[in-house]
Amino acid sequence: MAMRKRTTLVGVLAIAVSLTGCARGIDTDDSGSTALVDEFFAHLEAGEATKAAALTTIDFPDEFIDDDFYRASDALPTDARIVETTGYDAGRFTATVEYTFDGADAPGKLELVVYREDGELKITGWRGDTPITIGGIESAATVTVNDQLEYPLAEDGAELQLLPGAYGVSYDDPTGLTKLLGTEDAFTAYVPNLGGDEGQADFSFSPAFTADVEPGLAAAVEGLQAACAAERFVGPSCPAELTGSLPGPLGEAVSAQWFREPGPVFTLIDGEYHATSTFRIRFSDDELPITTVSYTGVLARDPAGAVTFTPEPSSRSVPTAGGDVDEPLG
Repeated sequence: MAMRKRTTLVGVLAIAVSLTGCARGIDTDDSGSTALVDEFFAHLEAGEATKAAALTTIDFPDEFIDDDFYRASDALPTDARIVETTGYDAGRFTATVEYTFDGADAPGKLELVVYREDGELKITGWRGDTPITIGGIESAATVTVNDQLEYPLAEDGAELQLLPGAYGVSYDDPTGLTKLLGTEDAFTAYVPNLGGDEGQADFSFSPAFTADVEPGLAAAVEGLQAACAAERFVGPSCPAELTGSLPGPLGEAVSAQWFREPGPVFTLIDGEYHATSTFRIRFSDDELPITTVSYTGVLARDPAGAVTFTPEPSSRSVPTAGGDVDEPLG
């Protein structure tokens, strides 16, 4: 019995030794990936956009990796350091990198992913590497990036595939009627955003009419309404819907109240802002119908900077040349 037990024990030891001999060690080397990330940020700091992009698998349009364009940025990433890593060269590797921008209040942070593709380590992306869309809104303005690339906002949305950086953005509306909400018309856009969500670039902005546009429009329309009353509600200052509903000029004793409907409504047509203000008009003579009318015209600024409103011919009465003036009604 003792011999049998010893034989069994020897067999177990042999199996254990055999299994240990077959086990392979895990390749924990990450030196290639960390060197790649360091090289990527060294190129960025040097303004070498083309070389930095070549270390990635991202398909950058040429205009965004032009060295002159990239160096025109407000600031480039500096003092980059890897603060956390996971994975190895043999598989998926991620690195969290912190860096700074001259003039920025907060550091930047970027999480990059490295894979081996066709036997070569490449940066395959980072959080916030999706293209940024600019345009597709009703605005006469143009946005310019780094004083080189211009994007009219009224055109279909353009996609910007940008390297990490601090880009100079300027907003220009040739009409002088709009500006950006919450920021100056020239600002720095950080890619990715320094505001906390690394997945969103700080390219968001909202154009809005300046504070004097709606009061200027209202004052212009009130002037037209006063002129319309003086023309006994059938003259060239009156809305076309009104003159089309009246058989002729109203008597001096007839007055009117103009009740504003919701609005005004603004549209962009051929680079100009058009405004429509709608009213219900009620006359002191109850025999006359309550009529919904509107003024539509083009907004602009005069040489002194004041808001102007020029009614379109279709929105107001156009007098017929040569005819006799009707006698007032009422």
